Amino acid sequence: MTQAERLDVLCLGEAMGEIAFAPGGEPQVAVGGDTFNTAVYLAREGLKVGFASVVGEDPFGDLIQRALQDNDVSDALLLRVPGAVTGLYAISNDPTGERSFSYWRETSAARRCFAAPSDAWLEGLGGTALLYFSGISLYAFQADLDRVFDCLSHLRAKGIKIAFDGNFRPRLWPGDPARTQDIFRRALALSDIYLPTYEDEALLWGDPSVQACCARLAETGPGTIALKDGANGCLLWSQGRLSAVPVPAPVRVVDTTAAGDSFNAAFLAALHRGQSVAEAALAGHHLAGRVIGHRGALLPA
Repeated sequence: MTQAERLDVLCLGEAMGEIAFAPGGEPQVAVGGDTFNTAVYLAREGLKVGFASVVGEDPFGDLIQRALQDNDVSDALLLRVPGAVTGLYAISNDPTGERSFSYWRETSAARRCFAAPSDAWLEGLGGTALLYFSGISLYAFQADLDRVFDCLSHLRAKGIKIAFDGNFRPRLWPGDPARTQDIFRRALALSDIYLPTYEDEALLWGDPSVQACCARLAETGPGTIALKDGANGCLLWSQGRLSAVPVPAPVRVVDTTAAGDSFNAAFLAALHRGQSVAEAALAGHHLAGRVIGHRGALLPA
């Protein structure tokens, strides 16, 4: 896939090296990241997908680029910067599949995306019908948020749709909740599709229920909202209507990594194919159910 080809979806964010530990302690080296995972699953759904970020000239940068190529995700907007270091995280799962993380990302190469972007790279961001990013993208780019939001506003003015997953992580946004809320409000105001998780929203905004959360979000701007709530399914807001889509069948949880990332991919792919939001949510539940029954962020190709 060349940069000149118009993409269906461009995912913008941070990819990192991953060292995953099973409950027994066995390590596995891979790569991951929320928007990276979604890009891979979107491509496996048959869409033309790209991933825009910066990685280092290091072994993890090599693995990230190879994984994109192996999954037919365009790396035309993946920059390799000599001297920069790709971020790294370690992930452990307890016997129920729940996760704990350790990060080494303070000098992650992805932080350079909007520091001094070239005109060609910025122009490349416009070669898509839909741009997808997350709250973790905003964390990685937070030194240059005004430039990020100016870019998103420019893209939206050109008719490009914007999809956002809040993916709020308290440890990434310590000390100033009012500032964090303001950043997320700015992102929401520029978004056409919002794909949050209730647990994250409740941590950031104090929503007492999924219904209260969805009612608040309906006033923020996005015309389509899919509020994920784990085994309880999701609430949808679309065309001024609220509806619920439960998880179709119980799933044995092995590892919850990329549950939301994969749901988002299947949801967006279904919308791209012209399916209804309810059908898109059901597709999201099906893929996420497969992913959490498998160890690691990415199912075998």
